Amino acid sequence: MTSATPEAAPFEGPPAVVGDGRELYAWLKRMRREAPVWIDPASGSCHVLRHADALRVLSEPAVFSSDFSSLAPPPEPGLPNFAEASLSVTDPPRHGQLRKLISQAFTPRTVAGLEPRIQAVTTELLDSIAERTDFDLVEELSGPLPVVVIAELLGIPSSDREMFRRWAEYLLPPSDEVTAGEFLEGGYAKTRAAELTEMADYLLSHVQDRRTTPRDDLLSRLAAAEADGERLTDKQMVNFSAFLLLAGHLTTTLFMSNALLSFAETPGTLTEIRKDPSLIPGALDEVLRYRPPVSFLYRLTREDTRIGEVDVPAGRIVVTWLLSANRDEVQFPDPDRFDPHRAPTGHLTFSHGIHFCLGAPLARMESSIVLNALLTRYRTITLGTPTYHQRPDIYGVTSLPVSVEPR
Repeated sequence: MTSATPEAAPFEGPPAVVGDGRELYAWLKRMRREAPVWIDPASGSCHVLRHADALRVLSEPAVFSSDFSSLAPPPEPGLPNFAEASLSVTDPPRHGQLRKLISQAFTPRTVAGLEPRIQAVTTELLDSIAERTDFDLVEELSGPLPVVVIAELLGIPSSDREMFRRWAEYLLPPSDEVTAGEFLEGGYAKTRAAELTEMADYLLSHVQDRRTTPRDDLLSRLAAAEADGERLTDKQMVNFSAFLLLAGHLTTTLFMSNALLSFAETPGTLTEIRKDPSLIPGALDEVLRYRPPVSFLYRLTREDTRIGEVDVPAGRIVVTWLLSANRDEVQFPDPDRFDPHRAPTGHLTFSHGIHFCLGAPLARMESSIVLNALLTRYRTITLGTPTYHQRPDIYGVTSLPVSVEPR
């Protein structure tokens, strides 16, 4: 069969994200049907739309690399480069060595031990707005909670929470200011040099303190982790902490808000879950499929390969669309309908294979605790008009007004 070529593909690239992204979803649906693997003639990047192809891309690091350092100029000397030796942008065998070390510290038991504190912080945040029947869920709950949880996980003093939250916001550059690649390779540090250097120095001071005075926190366990005679360096610990702050904060914030938006699409869902809380895990898993917080993942071809019916040369960026893979009609019956009773069917929201998200259990637990707390405290929850992120790489809201009726 003749391979598709950039010149032969009569398609335009993805539309700009406007509002709830329905135009983007329409484009993804059309491309799944007409050009499920598409090479953009403007950029040369390869867009992967179907679940089976996306699963393969995420499962084969020998062909599809997560390391983009070869495409970026050297980072500015003296400025933070959080991608250096970072787990998310590292390939085997180095990736396996790093993950083995980090997994010794970031264990299921560590995550489970946070449950009482997450419940307490959730209660504190809701108590602080107990007199209000109208508030912004992102501003008052889904935004601050993950930052507090990550700070406590790392062992950051509660007095520094606000500073930590400010840094979390700096770690997410506006999409019109800098590309993801520039951020990962240190380019964004030029525009936020003082703030990011302050954060890196702060984290380094805590890392060095745990070397000599270990405590009962993640940083101390990371410092003590050893595999095959190797330990994590100070730089690796700082980078992992920064990545945890960025990924763990943003995605969980979006996950919580996306849950309420999804439930609102199916009348009676909240009432049903309130009557039977055992439905919460399955309903939240469907939220992850239906509204994944991350729109796509990048990979880089390490060799000439073939995806579907398209030949893709080495050195091409592959845009693996999670938004599309999770709505693939072949994998998910009636994929554009939110179904809280849907059986687990393999969504790719947490990626797949060696890069499957280490923080997935924590994100699930936080969102479950928040949902339980909201349903316990309020008789009704009515959503106002949300404000959406207007960027292609993440999917969710910056603001979600709610009106509640306390019990």
